[in-house]
Amino acid sequence: MGIILRSAGKALPEKILTNDELATIIDTSDEWIKSHTGISERRIAKDDERASDFAVKACEEALKNANNPEKDLGKSSPHKVVRPEDIDLIIVSTATPDFPCLPATACVLQRELGCTNAAAFDLNAACSGFLYAMDVACGLMERHNYKYALVCGAELLSKIVDWQDRGSCILFGDGSGAVLLENEQAVGEKITERGFTSFILGTDGTGVSALYGGEDGKIKMDGRAVYNFAVGIMAKTLMDLMEKENLSVDDVDYFLCHQANERILKAAGKRAKLPEEKIILNLANYGNTSSACIPMTLSSYIKDKRIKPGMTIVFAAFGAGLTWAGAILRT
Repeated sequence: MGIILRSAGKALPEKILTNDELATIIDTSDEWIKSHTGISERRIAKDDERASDFAVKACEEALKNANNPEKDLGKSSPHKVVRPEDIDLIIVSTATPDFPCLPATACVLQRELGCTNAAAFDLNAACSGFLYAMDVACGLMERHNYKYALVCGAELLSKIVDWQDRGSCILFGDGSGAVLLENEQAVGEKITERGFTSFILGTDGTGVSALYGGEDGKIKMDGRAVYNFAVGIMAKTLMDLMEKENLSVDDVDYFLCHQANERILKAAGKRAKLPEEKIILNLANYGNTSSACIPMTLSSYIKDKRIKPGMTIVFAAFGAGLTWAGAILRT
């Protein structure tokens, strides 16, 4: 406890690619895509746009929201203004970095945001990456007594999708989401019952071939294997987290999972015996944006005041590797 969520932000490409437009490229239809995935459209970056372009905007929005008392989820008293130079740490979760080797995309953010005092690095755990990054950030903030951290998921999956592969190209979209974390103890606040209280991380490397970048650099996916893995591991992760903190379903306000596919989310919820109205679905207009899904959804729900102070949220994600992750947040 003590590492709280102050605010969130998101950024999206301007271009919208609808299911009907996709149907002019491959053999599919709007009805088929929606019935099998829950996706209606997705955002697509321009050829000259990079992950950092959207990551910077998402982080700027998170900072702006933290500095607006009406949008500051942390509700510190008195209200604390956070400047770019106050940021101690930047972590970017991405499978589509600006540069194929080095430097880290996070270094671009540090420069563009003016976070002159921040350590910065990238992390790649595919779609589980944002929750991995959150756990790492919380640990580093406690160890180094950092005050503030920006954690961002930024993905341009359109650049690594095979647009002739009907089984995968319908799923993915581009975007970025970011959160601002605050260490209550480091900023002189009394430690509260809020914050990230539990994490679960895991990997099964025998599943590498189920979802990977092929020799051509494009996504290759065994849809059935991924579906079976995802449903089982997300249900187990949610149940393990609740058991870890002795929570019942009634104690949880929302279950926020990686927005991969509506069928996966509903099947995982059913297996974990969760009420459907508590499972967040936010992929219809965005598709699967990998590690950007969860922070983008957080941003939307905080903005709409559907997530507000005093709530308990349980997270779960899965991704290539095969990896999985989960967390509990008290706002």
